[in-house]
Amino acid sequence: MKRRILVIGGLAAGPSAAAKAKRIDPDAEVVLFEQGEYISYGICEIPYLVSGEIENDKKLIVFTPEELKKEKGVDARVFHSVEEILPSRKEIKVRNLQDRTKELHRYDKLIVATGSSPKLLNLEGDRSRNVFAVKRLDDAYALKKYVAEECPRRAVVIGGGFIGLEMAEAFVRRGIEVTMIHKGTMPMSGLEEGGRKLVLEEIQRRGVTFLPETEVEWFGVGGKGTVVAVGTADMTVETDLVVVAIGVAPNTKLAKEAGIQIGTFGGIRVSDRMNAANAESIFAAGDCCELRNLVTKKPMYQALATTASKTGRVAGENAAGGNASYGGTIRAIGVRVFDKEVAHVGLSLREAHEASFDAVSHTIQAKSNVGIMPGAKDIFITLIADRKSRKLLGANVIGGGGAILRANTLAVAIRHGMSIDEVEHFDLIYTPPFAPLWDGITIAAEQLGKKLKVKS
Repeated sequence: MKRRILVIGGLAAGPSAAAKAKRIDPDAEVVLFEQGEYISYGICEIPYLVSGEIENDKKLIVFTPEELKKEKGVDARVFHSVEEILPSRKEIKVRNLQDRTKELHRYDKLIVATGSSPKLLNLEGDRSRNVFAVKRLDDAYALKKYVAEECPRRAVVIGGGFIGLEMAEAFVRRGIEVTMIHKGTMPMSGLEEGGRKLVLEEIQRRGVTFLPETEVEWFGVGGKGTVVAVGTADMTVETDLVVVAIGVAPNTKLAKEAGIQIGTFGGIRVSDRMNAANAESIFAAGDCCELRNLVTKKPMYQALATTASKTGRVAGENAAGGNASYGGTIRAIGVRVFDKEVAHVGLSLREAHEASFDAVSHTIQAKSNVGIMPGAKDIFITLIADRKSRKLLGANVIGGGGAILRANTLAVAIRHGMSIDEVEHFDLIYTPPFAPLWDGITIAAEQLGKKLKVKS
């Protein structure tokens, strides 16, 4: 009898899992259920669709159901909502959202890839047609349409993290005045203080009004049913549209109701094989899971498309009878903030201390390439290492061209547990248009290495 593998959820993890399962076992019947219209698309490109940098909406779609069937052999069914997992019977209950019928589907192996949902403020008016949480392709299309048709002059972005900053830049590029409301003192709480200051200076230089240590308490809804004002404890900000970007939470309702174990951060607990902790025939992947942090060796939660796709492939291979392993992950995230590239890899100094490392940090200012070459830009590099082991724990890289790629180099070092001394002796390219003789990475490592030798 053919192996029957069912996958719940599209986007990054689900299609990756389904395609990998079919590749490992070509004879298996692999069916993917997605409650929305789209199964696979570029979510990280959404701000650039809104800004107009990406002009063709359809280019965000990676696979249609028809393409996934033709190219990968996966039966993808959109507008199908999974309402219940029945582990003892190895069945799922599925509702067809178009004709409202329900069906039971048997599985040999099940892959849960239900993703995450944006956190909401739960205020009256937050469902208005000009309030957006940019998490799904439908959100992007609706926001782009609203901007094109209503020509808003003012926008409020709630949240100063990566998505908030990307949306603020998108609106500025469209000629829209932006006010950013953030509960912290500066944007991007994961960065070290110096990096946060650089980001704040950059957005203010481009005209973004930043309101720190502020929380939204109410929305003012106008006669057309749209939010026309955002209220805080001591001010009212008039607006034409609102983006709520205060983070995401794992979608684990189905898993909880099925008795699948949930971890510290609300995500599904999984093994290195992406097997659900207490359900042998069930795997999980993507934003609905917690993973092991390779630096701290403890659980962590991060909703990243890269991680989702990789864990999806591991879950798919193992569901099809393979023996793949996903040992863990580190944080590796970056964003463009107008003229600056901003990256954060590994632990922050605060996280390192919380994980009981005797952590020390050091920041340098370097050049992206040879200083006398045209286009040389400043790059600020902060490295964080453990005094005892001298292992690199984390890094911030902020600046002109090449900052993200340098952060990628440091992410590899962190993932493989390299010491600051090994980083200092990296063989890096020297070519005047792109990189100086002594790269900022090696300079920062050399200076931090000396600092680690000084007893606190």
